[in-house]
Amino acid sequence: MDERRVRPRHLRQGRRLSDGTVVVTSQDDDGRVTHAIRYDESMEHVLEELEGEAAEAAYGRRGGDEIDSPAEPGAD
Repeated sequence: MDERRVRPRHLRQGRRLSDGTVVVTSQDDDGRVTHAIRYDESMEHVLEELEGEAAEAAYGRRGGDEIDSPAEPGAD
């Protein structure tokens, strides 16, 4: 039997938003969000992809595991 360790496959993990979509983020060493991808409920289709300051503004440090979806432009 082969006793070598096999590196586990890295699965995408994200936060499910209140509207059912899922956000997967990447952070830099300081914990700032540098990249964010929002998927539909099935995680098969990309709905939104943000980088840099736009990603930090939309999905940056917020309390809790679940966050609200960002407001749609013009929705008040």
